[in-house]
Amino acid sequence: MGLGRYRGPSNRVSPPRSLGRWITIALGLGVLVTALAAAAGPYRHTREFRTAVNCDQRADCFDEEATTIVDRRTYTTSSTDADGNTTQTTHYELTWRRANGSRQAHDVSWSFYDKAREGDPARLRLWRDEVVGVEMMGREAWFLPGSGRTLAAWMFLALFGLGVLLWGLLFGWWDGFFMLAFRAFCWMFMGILPIAFGAGISAFGLDSGSELAVLAGVTLLFSGIAGWMLFSTFKERW
Repeated sequence: MGLGRYRGPSNRVSPPRSLGRWITIALGLGVLVTALAAAAGPYRHTREFRTAVNCDQRADCFDEEATTIVDRRTYTTSSTDADGNTTQTTHYELTWRRANGSRQAHDVSWSFYDKAREGDPARLRLWRDEVVGVEMMGREAWFLPGSGRTLAAWMFLALFGLGVLLWGLLFGWWDGFFMLAFRAFCWMFMGILPIAFGAGISAFGLDSGSELAVLAGVTLLFSGIAGWMLFSTFKERW
């Protein structure tokens, strides 16, 4: 009867990535590169808008259009987080009539909404024929231009591509559809406020004061919660 051969400790070599992981990596990289390339144009246009905002402090760099407030209303939207908690948000909306007779509605802040009444005159700020602001009784409300919203959408897609890429490179295991969907939700939720914050900075610059502190605090809070929820799912694996 022969003796079994002794096998001493040896360094384990990680197995090569499976075809599925390579596909995941390629998909994530493709989405990331495509989204960043597509965001270049909106970013450039948003920076041009930023130049107009700076210029308007010295000269008239926006077109103007006289208008009248024709309607005002409030409405609520609901959102549910991963823990099942539902949050309701109140929106304040004003509607005005354009020179061509069309009606256009936009959300504004509560303080601006509170001063507006139906029939009040106002002046619209136009940039490339897009309404980007409204002035009434010495108060102004500014809106993110379409290029800024498009920039945010492409950056959100880039964030998704980055998440897929990192998952393929660093992890790549399968522990059920629910956990995959939960991690994807947390990852994307981490980026919502920073991306929106960044788009606003690209368009209007970085203001100082209490408003900036509040925005930064809310961004860090909600992104931090989402990040903690995401990384807590890796504890068992680590």
